[in-house]
Amino acid sequence: MGNHSMKTKRIVALLLMVVIIGVVVGLNTCCTTPSFKHPSPSEVRFGVGQMVDHSTTHQFISLTTEQAWSIEIEYVAPEGESDWCKLSKSSGEGNANVLMTFGENKLNEERSLRLTVHFARDKQEFLFTQLSASSPLPTPSGDLSGWLELPSFEADGERYYHSISMLPSKNRRERSFSVFYDSDIYLPLWVAYPLCSGNMYGNGNRVNDWGIYDPNIPEDKQLYMKNSYQGSYDRGHMLPSASRLGSSDDNRQTFYPTNMTPQLSGLNQQKWAVIEGKVRDWAEGCDTLYVVTGAVLRTAGGSENISYTYCKSDSSKDVAIPNYYYKALLQFRNNNGSKSYQALALWLPHKAASGAPTQDDVRTIDQLEELTGIDFFVGLDDVAEGKVEQNIDMKFWPGIE
Repeated sequence: MGNHSMKTKRIVALLLMVVIIGVVVGLNTCCTTPSFKHPSPSEVRFGVGQMVDHSTTHQFISLTTEQAWSIEIEYVAPEGESDWCKLSKSSGEGNANVLMTFGENKLNEERSLRLTVHFARDKQEFLFTQLSASSPLPTPSGDLSGWLELPSFEADGERYYHSISMLPSKNRRERSFSVFYDSDIYLPLWVAYPLCSGNMYGNGNRVNDWGIYDPNIPEDKQLYMKNSYQGSYDRGHMLPSASRLGSSDDNRQTFYPTNMTPQLSGLNQQKWAVIEGKVRDWAEGCDTLYVVTGAVLRTAGGSENISYTYCKSDSSKDVAIPNYYYKALLQFRNNNGSKSYQALALWLPHKAASGAPTQDDVRTIDQLEELTGIDFFVGLDDVAEGKVEQNIDMKFWPGIE
């Protein structure tokens, strides 16, 4: 009886072991095959574009990837010209913003390079071209070379960034707007752009695409603008959405956070909106209207108090609240080859206001330069600049009360 009992116990133990082994094996072989996550396709985006004008000196390449990557440069043209482009980094892993620095092209011909981005599983090749001074990107009017809307500035790629957005509807052959952005206080100090019927009207609609980023500036230097600012502040466009309706892609660029300031609703939706409408009217009355919209914390030499707010969806970043806003405006006309210019500035304290712009809001460009310490419309020749910046002919600016 004792031996039989011991045998029975051994058999039971062996059966239990078989069952346990079967369960374990079953877990490893009989259950649903685990699903493996395939990496998302890697994407390479050029902030300014694969073709830039001779005076553009840098741009960010944004890499969106889950893989390791490296970048290789092969100089193509002109023959024998090399080492004119530097990368802030040539390898890494995961998402990255790589700064291309290439300086102004002072040659009489364009220069090109082949940029190959190697990923762990594939590679992508791009031809990058910087045009010569003799073949600038066309302006919307087609009559002027140079970007007359640009003030003087010094970008450093650390705190102050100059971001250029080209028009998708024009195959990125024409500029949309330039931003001078202070990444310490998350504020565009000015936005400059040409304005004419071709980029105000078209097949586009207001996209309200909040929460995107300016591809020319590292994302960690920007705000996530899915929600508005804390307090009674709107996400105030510097370049209005309604001024870029050539296509929905054109309009989407106006929703970059680098085009936004915290602007009181009582100004943004009232007097400022009226002024933006007047600016579009004035643009229709000339060949091209060159516009600089600025946000001012302190007047030149001033000591005004600066207060801060934050974005509700990005509350860790303090945003400076402007004390003033301005518009510097330059009309260009070409009458049978005779070029003429008219200029005017509008200056508004940052407070609630309604109605049309008045004479009290008007300044000469010279007066605006004294207030801001900025040199405007530096692309004008000295004679034309001296005339238009000192004087205002109000008949060219209807609607100012």
